[in-house]
Amino acid sequence: MSRFNWQMSCAAAFAALSAAVTPVAAQSHAQPRVEISANAGALTGASTFTETESFTVNAETETVTVDHGVKTAPAFNVGGAVRVVQQVWVGVQFAVANTKSSAAITALVPHPLQFNAPRTVTGTLDDVAHNEQNVHVDVMYALPLAAVDVRVMAGPTFFNLQQDFVSGLTVKETYPFDTATFDKATTKQLTKSAVGFNAGVDVSRALSPRFAVGGLVRYSRADVKFDDASVGKQTVKAGGVEVTGGVRIRF
Repeated sequence: MSRFNWQMSCAAAFAALSAAVTPVAAQSHAQPRVEISANAGALTGASTFTETESFTVNAETETVTVDHGVKTAPAFNVGGAVRVVQQVWVGVQFAVANTKSSAAITALVPHPLQFNAPRTVTGTLDDVAHNEQNVHVDVMYALPLAAVDVRVMAGPTFFNLQQDFVSGLTVKETYPFDTATFDKATTKQLTKSAVGFNAGVDVSRALSPRFAVGGLVRYSRADVKFDDASVGKQTVKAGGVEVTGGVRIRF
């Protein structure tokens, strides 16, 4: 999915949410019809992933394997929901989570003077960016509990991921070149969109007819596929377990 299509999907989701207000307007004013929420917390990444690339060095193939780690990221989301029938809501949330983790690099570097005699080089790359901007579209079911408001939810998620990949490797070596050591790696940041899913639970407690506080636990997931001439074909897992808390304003 292109970035343009991702933006159009977001716009369509918000338009659908706005249109849903009309049928609920005739319902009793005793219960809130619209809720606006804002939350902050953390997102634990879906899982690690391994990046594998090949380059031509000294007329042979250099293979580079990069094991990307997972780091918990600060997460923020804001959105709205509309009650369409007594216990069923539809909602849209825009969520952001940016992190920089480390990656372990292992490379088989061809020998400049000998054929089929690669040297193994290892190194570590820090501050590898993994930035997510996601739109969650959910159908929510409100459980009939008196003390708190509980909603279970599920639906599609439109992921937009910015990810750093290793696009080149520099090593240190001296004659007779039997060994080589890691010097530095160059990176390239790519952006790609994908459609996945999410499911979660929102629990809140009203402090007044219009104001409530609550918490949200949600799991989301998508396999985002990249294809670029400098890094090849790579698949990155986006989403993960999101735990946030914040405020709700109801009308």
